[in-house]
Amino acid sequence: MLIDDIKPEILVKLNQDYEKYNLSINELYNSMSTKYVYSQLTIDEIKDIITFAELCTNNWQATDFLYGDKILNNNN
Repeated sequence: MLIDDIKPEILVKLNQDYEKYNLSINELYNSMSTKYVYSQLTIDEIKDIITFAELCTNNWQATDFLYGDKILNNNN
């Protein structure tokens, strides 16, 4: 499952804000638990990961968005 490939620090941040945004974060977890690769995520789901994990994308390259380089563990 894709959720197994997400960086631990991102999952920790999502868990920290679960009480506040439980419906949205729960939907994200459900989505990541049913998909196998990053390319199966929708743009909206990627946006939600970035938003709820409070990731700063100022220094991201296009490939970071396209391939999930800043979201996925390096061992993929």
